[in-house]
Formats: sequence, structure tokens, C-alpha cells
Amino acid sequence: MSKKQKVGVCLSLALAGAGAMTAWAAQAGEWQLTDDGKNWQYLYSWDDPAKDEWIDDQGKTYYVDSKGYMKTGWVTNKEDGKKYYMGQDGAMCFNMFSEDDRYVGADGSRVERYDKYRKAIRSELKKSAPKKTRTTTSRRAQMNSTVQDEPQLQQFFLLADLNGDDYRDLVVMEGMEEAANLVKVMVWSPDDEKFQLSAEFDRSDSGQAALYLDPDGEEVWLEMTQTSGEMSLFHMEYSTTVFENVWSFTLEPDEDGVIRYCVNGSDEGREDWELTMSWARQERGNQPVTGYLPATEENMAAQIDRVLSAEELMMWE
Repeated sequence: MSKKQKVGVCLSLALAGAGAMTAWAAQAGEWQLTDDGKNWQYLYSWDDPAKDEWIDDQGKTYYVDSKGYMKTGWVTNKEDGKKYYMGQDGAMCFNMFSEDDRYVGADGSRVERYDKYRKAIRSELKKSAPKKTRTTTSRRAQMNSTVQDEPQLQQFFLLADLNGDDYRDLVVMEGMEEAANLVKVMVWSPDDEKFQLSAEFDRSDSGQAALYLDPDGEEVWLEMTQTSGEMSLFHMEYSTTVFENVWSFTLEPDEDGVIRYCVNGSDEGREDWELTMSWARQERGNQPVTGYLPATEENMAAQIDRVLSAEELMMWE
């Protein structure tokens, strides 16, 4: 018989006999409601409830406090110091989110490092959210109800492992649908338990920035281009949190105003400059990083509040 079935049976018996007796006489090792009907106790024998201990019953685990009352919600185990979550029926819960939005692992205890990570993602998205603006219009236009809000910039986000350490990092973009631009790239540091800023982009810059996967689809490159044709390529090494500049293609005027074509600071002819840029882009790869989602509550909940697999859980414990 399940816990819920047992509770139902006990309650039915107690109610059925309410006119003839004050309490149902529980057998040894069974649950019984207190006389006021507010708490459950686990009785080993008549008037001998278990106190301050864990109870294994019908394949489920419960906890009764120093008064012998079954507990719900969070309970701290005095032996291991961990916090365990007990459901509304008093049974320990596993692999789920509690009512107060904390994650419970495979052993029933809170996975605090995962909760900290989830909280950090939401905090970074909130800090990076585009500011809302509104156009100014004439009073006549207002009276004619023609006031229109400017198209608002929308925030997009991506959670993906950028440096190969299995932790999902955070990329933030903003814009209008397909015209979104990179805002921030942040890599999760499991040692520091926080996001490290890897790249941040000036919203007013006329240049473009994009992330690419290398030809093997494993390592990430950051490309930054200017309308002048200049380009810089940055590469993220395995398990690091920063992008390192690998290629720089710049156009610099000399004293006479003649354009110099420079690769990593060295002068090159225009033909060699363009050829080397082509080689660099082959090294970068032609696969843009994709999967960005609008930062709606629905998308954030689906991506951030994920039930962990067994392998993922090991990373956070």
C-alpha cells in the first residue's frame, strides 16, 4: 500500500470511528493521526511514537521530529549536514524542483551549486536586458491616438558549452529577430562558482561580432569585423574562460596617408593580406554558433530549470 493510500485508509478509519472512540489504535510500525488531526506519527506500539528519526516505509523515506510529528518541506540531516526535501505527503523527493524553486538530487538532498548557477544565469540576463525607449510625438498625434512605441530591442540568449568543460556557458544577444548582435559572452567557472566575462560588445559600435565552431565542430572562435573590412579572430582554449587574439587584419595609413595592409601588426601586400584572411577563416570554420532563443519566461524556464541527467548531476554535487 502506498503512503497516500495508507493516509487515506487511516483517515477513513479515524473518521468512521469518531463517534465511538477518540483515536484509531494503530498497530506497531504504522502511521496514526494525532487527536487534533493535524499531524501524523509513526507508532511502534501504542503511545510510543518514533521521534527525531528517519522512517523507511513502503519503499519511501520519511522524517519525524522530536515531537514525533512527520515533517514536510526541508529537513536537515544531523549526521551529514545535508538538506533533504520532503513532499506534501511527507515522503522524500528526488530529481525535481521544490516548491521554493530549489533543486533536489538523486539522493533527495539539495544541489546548492546547481541552484547558484541557475540564479546566476537569470541575474546576468536581467543585467544585460536592453533598455526600453519611447518616441516623442506631438500633442495632436497623441489626441488622434497615433502614438506608437518604437520597435523594442529584444533579448536573445544561448546556453552552450563553449570551452569543452561540460558546463553550459551564456551568450547574450539583442536586436530584432535576425538582426540581433552579440552583447556578452560569459563562461561559467566551476571553481569560482560564477560567470566570468569573456567578451563584451559596445552596443553603439558599427562593427559586427559572431561566434563560430571550428571545422571539427568542437572549439569556438569569435570573429569581429568592421565596415572598413578589418577583422580580428579570437580563439577559446579548452577549459579557459577567455578569448585569445590569433589573427588581426588591420588597415593603417602611413605618414603619407597610404593604406598599409597589416596582419598581426606586420605589413603585407593587399593580395597576401586577403589570402591570409581567407586561410584564417578556414581555420575559424564556416559553422556559426546557433540556437539562440528569445529571453521569454517560458524559454528561460525550459533552458535554465532543467532536470539533470545522472552525468550532469555528478558535475554539480
